[in-house]
Parts: sequence; structure tokens; C-alpha cells
Amino acid sequence: MEKGTITSVTEFEHINEMQEDLRKKLLESQRRDVGRTDSLRGSVLGLVVSENYERASEEMSAYVALKTNYPGFQDRVDRLVQHCSELVQAIQTKRNFPGLASLSLAKQQEIHEKVLEHFEDLKSHLRQIEKIEREFKLDDVRSTVWVLRALCQAGACIFVAALVVDIKNGTFNSAVMVTEHYLDSFAAWLVSRF
Repeated sequence: MEKGTITSVTEFEHINEMQEDLRKKLLESQRRDVGRTDSLRGSVLGLVVSENYERASEEMSAYVALKTNYPGFQDRVDRLVQHCSELVQAIQTKRNFPGLASLSLAKQQEIHEKVLEHFEDLKSHLRQIEKIEREFKLDDVRSTVWVLRALCQAGACIFVAALVVDIKNGTFNSAVMVTEHYLDSFAAWLVSRF
């Protein structure tokens, strides 16, 4: 009987050791590729590592819902957010697998490897969401530049047109009068010499 208890305690310690090892691997994976700490990827991965799964899914949904200033962004990333929520749920299910202690060590290791695989997929999909957001921001900046450039070109055209009108009506007439005066003076001087 004592031998069975010792085996149970040993298995319990081994499971705790494996859980801690999994947590360390997840933290290491998160630190390797977290990006900015205030980014979607950083916050969601941190919540998943700390086993706050529901908040991680809520964080993704809230983040996308706040991006209303980019039309089409929500429609484009909705499928990715849904898949990321499913990955978070899969990680939760595998990390909190009921009866994990009753499984063989190889099966436990397989489950932990699957958790790491899901975590890497989650990172990849979060990176895609951030990439799509950058594309929308870049398109927004480009359209702003186009509008400003068009306004500057229109202003330059209006200025040139006003300058041409002013030259034609004011300065051009003055220049013609001055030129006629000098030509008359030169012609009079030339005639007086001969």
C-alpha cells in the first residue's frame, strides 16, 4: 500500500514538474517573440501563459472592436480572431486535461508538445492580425498623403493662375508701355542721328 502511495506522490511530483517545465517553455517562447509589451500579441500571450484564458479571448475581441477607425479591419480579422480564440481554448483544454495523472508519461509529453504547438500557432495568428493592422494604418497614411498632395497641387495651380492673370492685366500692360516708350525713344534718337 505504501509503495502505491509513494508512486502516486512521485507521479504527482512528476506531473507538477512537467507542468512547471511547460510553463517555462511557454514563457521562453513568449519572450522570444513578444514584440512590443503593449501590443495585442504581448498581452494575449502573457494572459495565456498565466492561464487567464477567458480574459485573453476577451482581450482579442475588445482589441478588434476598438479598431473602428479602419473600415474593413474587423471583417478581415474576424476569422483570425475566432481561430485564435479556438487555439486559446485548445491550450486551456490540454493544460487542464482531466485525468492527466492517469496517462502514461509519453502521452503526457505528447499533450505538452501539442500545447506548445498551439501556442506557436497562436503567436503566428496574432502576428498576422498585427500585420493586417499595420497594412490598414499604412493605407490610411497613404490616403492622407494623397489628399495633402492634391491640396498642395491645387493651391499651386490657383497661385499660378492668379499670377498669370495679374501679369496679363497689370504688369504685362506696364511692361508693354515701358517697352513702347524705350522703342520710341530709340527710334527718335536714331532718326536724329541721320
